[in-house]
Amino acid sequence: MFKNFGWIVEAKLNAGELENFKAVMNSQVNHALNEVGTKNYQYYMSDAGDVLVYERFVDADSSHEHIENWDDHSARWMAAAAPTRMVHLGELPDDVRERHSALSPLWLKPFGGFSREEEQTSQINKNGDTTFDNFGWIVEAKLNPGQLDTFREVMNSQVERAKTEPGTLNYQYYMSDDGDIMVYERFKDLEASHIHIQNWDDHAERWIAAATPTRMVHLGDLPKELTDKHAALSPLLLKPLGGFAK
Repeated sequence: MFKNFGWIVEAKLNAGELENFKAVMNSQVNHALNEVGTKNYQYYMSDAGDVLVYERFVDADSSHEHIENWDDHSARWMAAAAPTRMVHLGELPDDVRERHSALSPLWLKPFGGFSREEEQTSQINKNGDTTFDNFGWIVEAKLNPGQLDTFREVMNSQVERAKTEPGTLNYQYYMSDDGDIMVYERFKDLEASHIHIQNWDDHAERWIAAATPTRMVHLGDLPKELTDKHAALSPLLLKPLGGFAK
């Protein structure tokens, strides 16, 4: 099992606002680089302007510092992009959850898995801005009625095998009290992802019998040979836009 304190924000870029959005994002990222407790602040965007922000903090105090960063940028941010969804990831305190109540966030709690913190992706300086590499995806699903124990069993089998995969950096399952499932997966490189996909292939039938996949999001500049493997779920392809992982 793992601990997590953070959230995902999704949005849609407003027409003609790409450069303004990049400017406010870069300002936020530069502030966040000085926030000791902000571990991940990563912006992704699709070619069609779908935005996803992955945010992770050491603890509640760290998240409050980062929320002040947001408050200082919120008017410019929302002039450039319209928030569409928020997902809370972890056992967040009431004051943080209430702070985001306007977006009615889906609350997902750690259910199983691991993170190899020492392998966090390094930062990249690109034309004076901070960005990052990523190789992975998010899978969402809905637990089938009466299948909690079966799903936990197949998840644990996958997790134990993934622990033997040195290139699997994050393999983290979250679940809501209502059976909403999210799996956050991150890999060192293409070879590592193919090794992990074999893990999935060996568990797929039991997994899908216990939970119904509903959505997949690719996070990174993934090659066609990989995106084709997931074609049945019509994954949304989001590429790194700016930010960092410490």
